[in-house]
Amino acid sequence: MDDHEHGWSLCFSGCGFLCSYHIGVTHCLQERAPQLLRNAPMFFGSSAGALHCVTFLAGIPLEQLLQSMVNIVRCARNRNIGIFHPSCNIIRLIQEFLQRWLPDNIHKLISGKVCISLTRVSDWQNVLVSDFQSKDEVVDALLCSSFVPCFFGIIPPTFRGVRYVDGAMSNNLPFIDSKTTITVSPFFGEYDICPRNKNVEFIFVHINQLGVRLCSQNVNLISYAMFSMDMKVLGEICLRGYLDAVRFLEEKGICDRLHPCPTLSSREPDVSAFPWETTSLEASEGEAARQTRPVGDELLDHLRLNLLPWDESILEILSPSLITALSTASKSQSGYMTKICDFMPVKVMSYLMLPFTLPVESAVFGVRRLVMWLPDIPDDIRWLQSLGSQLCSRVVTRLLPTSRYMVCVGLMGIPFL
Repeated sequence: MDDHEHGWSLCFSGCGFLCSYHIGVTHCLQERAPQLLRNAPMFFGSSAGALHCVTFLAGIPLEQLLQSMVNIVRCARNRNIGIFHPSCNIIRLIQEFLQRWLPDNIHKLISGKVCISLTRVSDWQNVLVSDFQSKDEVVDALLCSSFVPCFFGIIPPTFRGVRYVDGAMSNNLPFIDSKTTITVSPFFGEYDICPRNKNVEFIFVHINQLGVRLCSQNVNLISYAMFSMDMKVLGEICLRGYLDAVRFLEEKGICDRLHPCPTLSSREPDVSAFPWETTSLEASEGEAARQTRPVGDELLDHLRLNLLPWDESILEILSPSLITALSTASKSQSGYMTKICDFMPVKVMSYLMLPFTLPVESAVFGVRRLVMWLPDIPDDIRWLQSLGSQLCSRVVTRLLPTSRYMVCVGLMGIPFL
């Protein structure tokens, strides 16, 4: 590792709602091994991993990043049927977040630095994009890489006039050279930074460059990635990412696991610092300096119960600024209305009323989506017609393989026998 410390790329896999794991990993590298991030020639990402790469290099503050993630998770959990409810528009929330917080020159910051994995709808081939001409192109590429058919909609978005869907469907772990790339994933598997459990038997499956070890833990993680999770679980996954990154740095001899988290104020300012060095660290430094480590916080209590075997020395390893940001983001959504809605009798009543409320809500939000869809209707209709004709042609070719030959013979004037 020492020979490549100044030239390792990083690859973040697609993971849906588990993207808080990537935040924990990156925050650890940012505090304990900033040279890995500063000298990385390329950041690879698919789906949520691509979103994380771009938002990190854009220098979006940690607190705002976690708050936006909590808002998206809350939208997915706020309804009885989750992301399938007509009021839940995850792609729209991601688009609004990117348009608001990405700087106007984001295409200049990430061109040649970030490689985004896309899946082309026409032939389902993987496409890697690393050159962007404007902020809108960056947003379009990220929306395409994050779009999961049926979960987030039916008609896929476009990038430079071509339809793409989730990059994880063709290549969930994009990289050029595996020997010089640090791979990161929240799933148990063959990655450089990932969870580990020596006491569980695994069945290894390799799909689309996503090595997954089938076990009960991974089944739970997959369900969280697809259907979101509780706020405490979100914080737990983020802190697990931090600890897994510490273990990786310790194994490679870059830092000592038992060394307490370094104080941000002791770092000397870098004149040629990247946006993530001047924005994210400074934004979290003041908040972390004003607050002590919340040992009795609900998030840490949840971590004590679920992170086994637990050792109180782990508290000396975790980042105070990360714990503070997670606690603030989770507490901001725990108002009186949230507590009332989480009350069991209220939940039971909401499920009982679902056959009556769902048709009304579907009609209301369906009209809203129709109004928002109006500008794109002509292009989408033409694409649907083209897709329908292609499907019909393929079906006819498969079912009637001789019909095409008969038609060609008839057009050439050769009589049928």
